[in-house]
Amino acid sequence: VASAGIENVSDVIGPEPGMLLGSGKHIEEHFLTPMLTGIKRACFAFTELDNSNPTIAKWDGDSILVRGEKSYVSGAQISDFILVVLTVTSDEETLPSGPAVAIVDRNADGVSTSDPFYSIDGSGHCEITFDDVKVSSANIVGEVGRGMPKAIDNLVRERLEQAATATGMAIYATNLITKHLESPHRSGGKLGDLEGVRLRYADMRIQSFAARAVLYRVARLLDSGYEAFNEVTTAKVFCTETVSTVIDSSVQLVGGRALVNGHPLESLYRRIRSMRLAGGASDILRLGVSRGVLEFNTGLL
Repeated sequence: VASAGIENVSDVIGPEPGMLLGSGKHIEEHFLTPMLTGIKRACFAFTELDNSNPTIAKWDGDSILVRGEKSYVSGAQISDFILVVLTVTSDEETLPSGPAVAIVDRNADGVSTSDPFYSIDGSGHCEITFDDVKVSSANIVGEVGRGMPKAIDNLVRERLEQAATATGMAIYATNLITKHLESPHRSGGKLGDLEGVRLRYADMRIQSFAARAVLYRVARLLDSGYEAFNEVTTAKVFCTETVSTVIDSSVQLVGGRALVNGHPLESLYRRIRSMRLAGGASDILRLGVSRGVLEFNTGLL
């Protein structure tokens, strides 16, 4: 879809079940189905405002009380409910504790948003504070103590989507430049007749081809049932970084008007820069790839 130059890919394809898939009748009826049919919107609260003071929840009868702060929550202000990664604490052995994901109504008592801002790609973010927000245990996704695998699965989906979107952006940019090089140039000939331009254009095609190949290999691994966390991370880094180079070359070949507001490349340039940070900064993810191999013996070539 992104290869057609469509910016809001999710608006075309629609939302996916994500971590809500298979979460039981209550969640399916009140959250999953309304989300898939466009009645409700969701956001994902993962990043802590202060890592030394994580978001926690304590049992209160058949509910939990959520307290903490999350930052860089994308789309929170237009969402109806929030998927919150937190840690459930318990003083009783009979009550489960550990990492969990809970669904919190954005308009629930004790939920407040602050410091809204927009990044260069136009996406909106903010901080969310939970002040003893009462959440029914029926809104806990999966089991308490199994929240981190749920969160990681969501990150895998997000990073794979980013790799795919970036690859589509590279294809769109390359096709755009192909037409540009074949059009008459002010020099009297065609820009594509120049050897130096052809060398740069060839690199763009090679890089776009490589990004697509990496994406398809990782998708095939996932389709076969392989737990390709390291490979998805690799694809996210490679595709977003490589496509950034492709789009930068596209801007150079078109010239200054490529950066004028409203030009297709201007939008691509802003969006791809954000994608190298969203879902995990490239250098942090590189460290994760190395750690996966050297400390956990995971990862394929």
